[in-house]
Amino acid sequence: MKPDYGFDDLMVTAAFRYCLGRQTYIVRECAEWLIRIWPTLSERAKIIIQRELEQAFYDAGVGRGYLPLGADCDRKEWEKVRGLWANHPPLQPEPTTAA
Repeated sequence: MKPDYGFDDLMVTAAFRYCLGRQTYIVRECAEWLIRIWPTLSERAKIIIQRELEQAFYDAGVGRGYLPLGADCDRKEWEKVRGLWANHPPLQPEPTTAA
């Protein structure tokens, strides 16, 4: 049975967004949790997390004057999450069809 993370895994997305950029213990907890539950998530939730985490890595790389991934120890945790799709093509949203 699939865990109930709210409509289209909304609570997972919300938790991820809360944790991204933090500099506390919650980053490690969130990263480990995401890795554990990744196989059960909807494609939509995976696409959102992948897109937003990749954007944070991009922003960190261009030096925008803040730490979008948190401190170095937090960045290492996000690298682990990023590893979920490192050897896979980027997820793409499914095309919408007119009803």
